[in-house]
Formats: sequence, C-alpha cells, structure tokens
Amino acid sequence: MRFLLRRIKTMKPEQRANGSAAMVAMFTAGFLYLECPARPAGADIIRQSVAKTSLVINTSKPATPADDSLTPEQRAEQNLAKKIELLKKGMAFLQATPDYTAQFMKRELVNGELLEEQTMAMKVRHEPFSIYLKWLDGDAGREVMYVDGVNDGKMLVHSGTGWKSRLPAILMEPDSTLAMQEARYPVTRAGMLALADTIIGFNQKDLESKSFSHCHHLEDQLVGNRSCHCFVLEYKDRAANGDYRKSMTLIDKEWCIPLYIKNFGWPADDVKRSEEELDELTLLEHYVYTDVKFRAALTQLDFDHANEDYRLSRQ
Repeated sequence: MRFLLRRIKTMKPEQRANGSAAMVAMFTAGFLYLECPARPAGADIIRQSVAKTSLVINTSKPATPADDSLTPEQRAEQNLAKKIELLKKGMAFLQATPDYTAQFMKRELVNGELLEEQTMAMKVRHEPFSIYLKWLDGDAGREVMYVDGVNDGKMLVHSGTGWKSRLPAILMEPDSTLAMQEARYPVTRAGMLALADTIIGFNQKDLESKSFSHCHHLEDQLVGNRSCHCFVLEYKDRAANGDYRKSMTLIDKEWCIPLYIKNFGWPADDVKRSEEELDELTLLEHYVYTDVKFRAALTQLDFDHANEDYRLSRQ
C-alpha cells in the first residue's frame, strides 16, 4: 500500500488521473461481482414463467337459482355450510396425499404496508411436514426450507439476489421478528392443508355466531385451468368481525381444495366508495395456487439442504 502511495505522489497529473480512473473501475467491477449472483460460465439467465391470476367476479350470478322457500339468512347459512363441507372433503383428500408441488402467489398487508406480490415454486410433504420454497420474482432465487423435527424447529433461509446471495444459508425461528417481516403467518402454517384448516375454523365460528350478513355461492370460476366453486362471504359490521369485512374463496370442484382466497378488512374512514375501490383499499391477504401436481414422488433429497439443485449450504 505504501509503495502504491509513493508511486501516485511521483506521477504526473495526467498519469495520476488515469490511475485514479483505473482504481475506480476496479472497485466498481468488484462491487458488481458481489452484487450479482454467481452462475456457471456460459450459462444463460434462467427465466421462469410466473402465472398471474386476476379475477373479476360478478356477485350477481349465483351458482344455482335461488330457493324461494328460504329466507336470505337461511340461504346464506346453507351456502356457508356447503363451503365448509367442501373444504372438509378437501382436507381429507390432502391428508391422504403424501406430497405435491405448485406455484404459489401471495400478497399480504404486513405491519400496515401492502407488500408486492411474491411468487414462488413450492414443494410440500405432509409427513413429516416439510416445505421448500424458491422465489421466482422479487428477490428471485431466495430459498426457504423447513422440516418438522430438523434443525431444532428452525427454517433454513438463503437470500436470492445481491451480495447476500454469496453468504451461506442461515437458520431462523419461523415466527421470529425477522422471519415475519414479509409474512402474516409463519412457514409452519404454509400450504393448502393448513389453509383449508384455517378457513374451516373461522367459518365454523361464523356459522355459530351468525356474524355474517351474506354468503354467496356464485357461478364457477377458473383458477388457471381448474374449474372452481366460488364463495363470497360478507360480515355484518366491525362489531361482528373486527378483522375481516369480506372473504372470497375459490374451491377446486374435483379436489375440493382452496386454490384462491382474498380477504378484505375495514376502511379507516366512512367515505363512500365503489366496491372495486373499497376492495383495493382494504386488501389484507391474497393467495393463489396454480400448476398443482399431486403425488409428485418427492424424495428425502427434495427436503435436504445438501441437494445440489439448492443453495442452502451452511458452510
């Protein structure tokens, strides 16, 4: 270093300028090297298709003609009971299915901020519960793995982009403050089985307390290429349910599993708005499962940090 400083002092002004420019260029190249994820020589950037599912649902079209012998309240209860019945069938189907893969999209309100959509490839095994996630957008390449009974209940996390991608994976408590910075629920509650179980728990309480004003069973909708029942549940007021104002759930007609759910809260003011504006303003949670493949023949290697296809090494 002293030698370099002596050399710089003895340089002519134009030589000193050229030398400084070279040092800046070298520093910039080194910084970019750290910021860009490593990839094999000659390898092209992998571009994966991210399916976007955006539905505009017409709430005026019921799935079946209204039964005039029922009151609106009875019809709403009947529809909610039907929704719960379907989801219970879906839970039984999932519990009898060892594993699946899917593309999972989520958008959530976390700490008062509505985050951008995050789309990831997902692998799930039910026994022991194991999950692997790889982000396809945003922090593309980020990986998370959790396996029941492994790593003292901690999940493995590896950043996808920038200089952090060159660091080893770290262990993290699933419900730690850091882990919950971009999530409303811990990874231990991820997957369609936990989602169905959560919806059933809420809706059974709704049915008992009569906290809802409407439950519409609407015309079928498509999620990807899957035909789904569509249910829209609306709550009476904040006193009946302080968290949710409305919930929209699409349940696969064959598998009876939830593929799409959107939950909305209450506005902070009493300004009159259209339904579309109100929904956009009050979105709390949005989850979509597409490209679902059951019995994907996943192996122990799919949930092993040493898998050469992953970047979950801790060394």
